[in-house]
Amino acid sequence: MLILGLLALPAARSLGAVIVYDRVTTVGTPVYLKVLTKGRIFADGGRLVEFFLDGKRFDKNLTGGDGYGYLKYTPRRAGIIKIRATSKGESGAGLVLVMKKSEKAVLIEIESGFKDAFISDIAAGASRQAVKKLLNKYRVIYLSRLTGIRIARSWLDEMAFPQAPVLQWQGEQTLNGLKEKSINLYAIIGSTSVIAAAADRIKKRYTFDQNQKAQTVKDWQELTKLLSENPPQGSRKNKE
Repeated sequence: MLILGLLALPAARSLGAVIVYDRVTTVGTPVYLKVLTKGRIFADGGRLVEFFLDGKRFDKNLTGGDGYGYLKYTPRRAGIIKIRATSKGESGAGLVLVMKKSEKAVLIEIESGFKDAFISDIAAGASRQAVKKLLNKYRVIYLSRLTGIRIARSWLDEMAFPQAPVLQWQGEQTLNGLKEKSINLYAIIGSTSVIAAAADRIKKRYTFDQNQKAQTVKDWQELTKLLSENPPQGSRKNKE
């Protein structure tokens, strides 16, 4: 039911011919901006794509035969940077989250962390406020395990959740990629499989389901209280 509900969302943003993937890195650490150019059904490679960062032209590049294109970017300041990529009059948008190495990241699996929000406006409001509260001390990264980033992003926009990057969950590979970018993985909220993959990488692991490998919490109010205790060094106020 959860997945069907997500698939029923308007997909105007997600079905564009230019798809921009969100990225996460740290100040001074290079990252490759990623874009996919598509036809109506299949990838449409060999297209020239122009990139804009926070509204300013950055660079351009050609996509390969598979439709994917990459462009190296080394950020010099922390914050959320908006990406727009255009090709043949079509465009797509995404985010680059640039963290200070002293900042802490909290990872939230959308399908598990927000499962009650899909069926209850009250639960949606509570989880939305919880994420806003977390952003006072941490950086938030959304993970999409089942639905894909485009549909997940559309749902987050529809429900007015705070702006943060959405990454496709690929198990240990996702966590290793973040570690390679010097991201300090402070806590993760998710399902059994997500928590299991993080067992040797993230100390603070929480779930709303019964799980021996994580601390089970009953709701977001309890979870934000736990994460508010003993605030980490490098705590921050979200100014984006």
